[in-house]
Amino acid sequence: MKEPLALLLILIALMFIVAFVCRMWAVKFGPVHLSHYDIFSGHPVPAYVTKTTNNLNNLFQLPMVFVAACVLSFSINYTSDALVFSAWGFVASRYIHTLVHITVNQVLIRSFVFGLGLYFLIVIWIELLSKF
Repeated sequence: MKEPLALLLILIALMFIVAFVCRMWAVKFGPVHLSHYDIFSGHPVPAYVTKTTNNLNNLFQLPMVFVAACVLSFSINYTSDALVFSAWGFVASRYIHTLVHITVNQVLIRSFVFGLGLYFLIVIWIELLSKF
């Protein structure tokens, strides 16, 4: 569980950097004034800024339930093949979701990948809660 968790945290860190770079690019070369980010109002932002910001926000929703599952797994010192497989599946789904979200942004593909990740997360929680 440590490796999938570490890779998820790396994805989150990378998306912080990507979102920051996109925002600064929009300020330097685009229609966005730096003051827009005071209260997020003013000129409309380019789609690439919206997509990266929305994806970063998404990484603080369902993935935090995964982080909680990892913490629980560590605290009860429990792991299994199903748990590890599902953890890798969840993290892979988040990487794919991110790539789709910040590039082609096809909602049907994103929804399918989200559903797959949710499935893996449910398997993780069923496995963990069955130990109590």
